[in-house]
Formats: sequence, C-alpha cells, structure tokens
Amino acid sequence: MRGGPPCVKKPCSGHREWGEITGFNRVLSFRPFTLHWDIVSLMFPLSLINYFELGAFLISLWVYPNLRGTALRPFPFFLGFIVLAEFAARYIQVGLLQPDTELNIILTSAGFIFYAFIFRGTLQHLAFRRMVAVFMVVYPLLVVTDLFFIQGFPPQHSYTQPLGAVFMILFCCCFFYELLLNPVEEQLRRAPMFWISTGILFFYLGSLSYNLLFHFLEQYAVGEGRKLFQSINNNLILMLYSCFIIAFLCKRSLRKSSLP
Repeated sequence: MRGGPPCVKKPCSGHREWGEITGFNRVLSFRPFTLHWDIVSLMFPLSLINYFELGAFLISLWVYPNLRGTALRPFPFFLGFIVLAEFAARYIQVGLLQPDTELNIILTSAGFIFYAFIFRGTLQHLAFRRMVAVFMVVYPLLVVTDLFFIQGFPPQHSYTQPLGAVFMILFCCCFFYELLLNPVEEQLRRAPMFWISTGILFFYLGSLSYNLLFHFLEQYAVGEGRKLFQSINNNLILMLYSCFIIAFLCKRSLRKSSLP
C-alpha cells in the first residue's frame, strides 16, 4: 500500500465547520458526510494483493454452505475482516497520510490466533490440540506485554511476530504428521485443509526467514533490503491466498462429487 499526495485544503468560508475543528476537512467534504472524490480516486486502482484477498473472500462466501459443520466455517468472516481492514489501512495511508502501524500489528496477531483456531479444530492428537489452545491464550498476552512494556509500536513487532510464525510452522508440521499417519480418503490435491496448511507453511517460512535477516539487510542494504522485503512479502501473500482459493474450490468440488 502506498500513500498519495496530500489533499489541498479549501479556504475558510467565514465559519468553522466540524471538519475544520477536528482537522479532517482535508479528507472529508462534509456535504454532508461524503468522502472527497480526490481521496477516493487515490485509493484506486487496488493492488493485485487486494484483488486476491477480495477474490478469496467472495469464493469463501460462495462455498459457505459447504463449510458448515467443518473447521473452516469461520473463514468467510475472517476474510471479510481482512478485506475491510485492508481498505481501512489503504485509507489511513492515502487519505489521512498516516502510517497504519497499529492496524498492521492487529492484523498479523489476529491472523495467528485465527489460524491456530483452525488447526485446533482440525488436529486429532490431544497433545497437539492442547498445545494450540495454550498458544491461543498465551500469545495475545505476549503481544500486549511486548507492545506496552518492551517494544512499543514499531513498524514490525519483531519479537512476537517471529514467535507466532514459528508456531504456525509447528502447527502445519503437526497437521502433515497426522496426515502421514492417517491419509485422507480422497486425493490429497482435493483435500481443502492440505492446501490451507501448505499456504500457511510456505508463507510463514518465507516471512520468518526474512525477519531473521532483517537487521542484516537494514545495516548493509537499507534501500535494497526494504525493496526485497516488499517483493518477497507480496509474492508470499499472493501464494497464501491462492492456496485459500484452491482449498475453497476443492470443498465445492467435493460437495458436487458427493451428490447422487
């Protein structure tokens, strides 16, 4: 997401409107409460990542009847939250010309908790399920402690984010371990959770690898390091949502094949 140029402030007409008092008149036109067209136009066209997120959300809604009664049933709600949050982040950067640091931290932390919830409903071994349950309780406490007492609000919560990525990789390994012990009846390429776990595994393997090298890249290749991060991160996100889309389509095809 990239920020746009600042908006031109209109001269005062002799009286102070609510937008002028609060400082938001450069963003909102208040005729009444309508977004200024310049700000809206700056938010478009959307990035390729936004279209993939929106596509995954719409497809999850399409197959939602097939997700009922499974561990994947909360996925459309989570993806809807992601889409709204991404639009909000884009508006904060483009419209308000402010960083979206806090929102980014909320999104990444919510992603860890949600994926853990999915794995808790999928894993069979009691020890694995207990480990996931402990993570879901302890991790938010660690994030709050880190933000308020250790790191504050940097662009990346560099302690708890790699920790969450490690546990996501661990949960994926637990899933694949169970898959080896108890192979699925249908073809593996048609198993929705296989694709979801694959996407999560490669996404967090890539992000964890970069986070471990972040300080090195920042020290020896400041500009190139950030460009490299943006490129890696964008491609990992595209791969993640591609796997989600395949998983939802697999769920749809499984429903059709089960019909008489």
